[in-house]
Amino acid sequence: MQIDLRLIEAFALVLRCGSLTKAEEVSGISKATLSRQILSLEKTLGSSLLSRRARGMAPTEAGRVFYAHCEAMLAELTGRIDTARVQVQEMNSGVTGTLSILADSVFSTTYACHVGRLFKEKHPNVQVRLDVAQRPDALSVDEVDCYICSVPPDIPNMVGKLLGRISYGLYASPSYLSRKGVPATPIEMSNHDAIILSGRGTHQKLMLHSEKHSQPQLSKGGIWTNDYWVMKTYCLDGFGIAALPDFFVQPEVLQGTLVPVLQNWKPEWTKIYCAYPLQRYRTRKLQEFVEMLAQSIQNLESYNPYVGYSSAQANG
Repeated sequence: MQIDLRLIEAFALVLRCGSLTKAEEVSGISKATLSRQILSLEKTLGSSLLSRRARGMAPTEAGRVFYAHCEAMLAELTGRIDTARVQVQEMNSGVTGTLSILADSVFSTTYACHVGRLFKEKHPNVQVRLDVAQRPDALSVDEVDCYICSVPPDIPNMVGKLLGRISYGLYASPSYLSRKGVPATPIEMSNHDAIILSGRGTHQKLMLHSEKHSQPQLSKGGIWTNDYWVMKTYCLDGFGIAALPDFFVQPEVLQGTLVPVLQNWKPEWTKIYCAYPLQRYRTRKLQEFVEMLAQSIQNLESYNPYVGYSSAQANG
């Protein structure tokens, strides 16, 4: 048995208003039309729904039962219509579906998460997927909308948009420096252990620059890793001196769990890119996300809320 939705709406309207006259005033639908619709609904259901009285209408027992279902159905329908309208509007504007992001680990829980949150707040119906690069279960570069990285991949039709540059410094834990001493010059770094960022088992010697001179980092390589989070963890645990992005260790520096070393000698600044397939940039969602990345790069140091502590402190 199929019931015309207009009949249900007419019945619910009259019952809410209490009379045909009031319902006509509220809706602009004539009393005659409303009366015919309710009679048609009663005929379809095979039951009287309203008791006609001199001062209005009251629901019968069947009317009360049916009205409870009517209101639930109409409320759900209204909600679904609103959801559908928003989704259609977003489809028309080009902001819908899924935004897939790949990020180097140093940018994942800081920069990428921050901009992803801004994007999600603006477009709550867009699904956001953020993968950390170089993980077995991560999407590949050619599967995502964009890749936030320090070195854009050399892939045909892949655009690498320069977002900005990030500064680096040398850092160590107070416990390490109390044991090994504080180096005053790059040459004295040869007496210190280093935590070194490497890739595929190889690494390049780090160059340090002052206002007038350049020197290679001569530290002994005690630990190698391809992940900045691992570098910072070992640094916090007092295993050596590490060259880390300044924004990445800002919380630990403020807490005093890491301190800068050789502040007048700095590694080269590193560029940060957003790489994306050229054809994907035609979508408005990616254009807006890349624009948010570019706008947010200026305040990069404020996006890292995670403060690391050494294992000794954590167990103390």
